[in-house]
Amino acid sequence: MFHQPRDIDTALLLRSQFPDATVVNGATDVSVAINHGAMHPRAVIDLSRIDVLRAISHDGEMFVMGAGVTFAQLGRCHLRALREAALSVAGPAIRNQGTIGGNLVTASPAGDGCVALLAMGGTIELVSERRGPRWVNVREFFLGYRRTALAADELVTRIRVPYNPATRWYKIGKRGAVNISIVCCAAARRPDGSFGLAFGCVGPTPMAAPKAEAVLNAGPVTSECIARAVEVAATEVAPIDDHRGSAVYRTAMCRTLTCRLLCDLATGDGKGDADAFSAGAAA
Repeated sequence: MFHQPRDIDTALLLRSQFPDATVVNGATDVSVAINHGAMHPRAVIDLSRIDVLRAISHDGEMFVMGAGVTFAQLGRCHLRALREAALSVAGPAIRNQGTIGGNLVTASPAGDGCVALLAMGGTIELVSERRGPRWVNVREFFLGYRRTALAADELVTRIRVPYNPATRWYKIGKRGAVNISIVCCAAARRPDGSFGLAFGCVGPTPMAAPKAEAVLNAGPVTSECIARAVEVAATEVAPIDDHRGSAVYRTAMCRTLTCRLLCDLATGDGKGDADAFSAGAAA
């Protein structure tokens, strides 16, 4: 059974009626699983025709994106970490289809967009037809490997992050894109002055590094402070050995990326990415 609603209300009604249905937007992950015989959905709810889910806006101090915003769209946004994470996802065809909401719900440890949101301090709107909306901090959304706080009758509708944090992103992989990360890292200096730090591919979920953040937020952020944060971050990650890289290598790269991104943030001019992006576009 295939459903393709044209508005949120209809989609929520369908979700409440068919809680076991597979929800898709770009379907970049689900279509692969179906083709490989790993999924056999009895019902599908396709959200790709709901225009409001593709909207991006600036709401006061927050940057708000619909769950259906594609990586191609995010590849043109001014938020540096989110932009660079989006551009590292697969190739142009997949970026035109894959969505930030799908990246969150899939809850892959290698979710590049999820790592950027964790560092920036994002919140996620989950909506039920019966109970209405609720906002969940992205750090409380991932419950375990491929498990999230999304209830069976809920849809992810919007994601919001602070409007203009200074952010940095880096991904280590076999290629710059069209591949899964070996390690990825995002760092942010938010508008309130606090630091965020997050990693991908070093645990069962995309993960933040709250102990390292606490070191940074105790300030001032000197070279000694960054060195302490680097070592603390290395104790927070829990990578495994696989065919892409060893746990030892991944831990070492967490140290390297943490140091590189934090030093870059600390020596910046203090401006957020919107100013830097505007200046670059005008040059």
